[in-house]
Amino acid sequence: MPFRASKIAVPILKTLVLAATLAAQSDRSRTATGTVSRIQSSDRSFAVAVGDGSQARFVWTSDTKISGVLAPGAHVTIRYEVAADGRNVGQQISVSRS
Repeated sequence: MPFRASKIAVPILKTLVLAATLAAQSDRSRTATGTVSRIQSSDRSFAVAVGDGSQARFVWTSDTKISGVLAPGAHVTIRYEVAADGRNVGQQISVSRS
């Protein structure tokens, strides 16, 4: 029975492509932590006072996972991506319990 390298190479190649895709997706994700200073429900945006004292603006979409109640004064950790238009789009927003 002849050895067929393609039977082994194809699954390995598929695994490597999947791993590279997942790594590229995680490379785009960023994280920020701070206190919500303002929420604008009409455009699904909120501002967060981050550690260096500056304000960062984020938006959420129907795909954003939010755990807890997003409200002014809440301490949050946001996993987000910077969209092509420069907006910080939240992927996951975790509200810490005080």
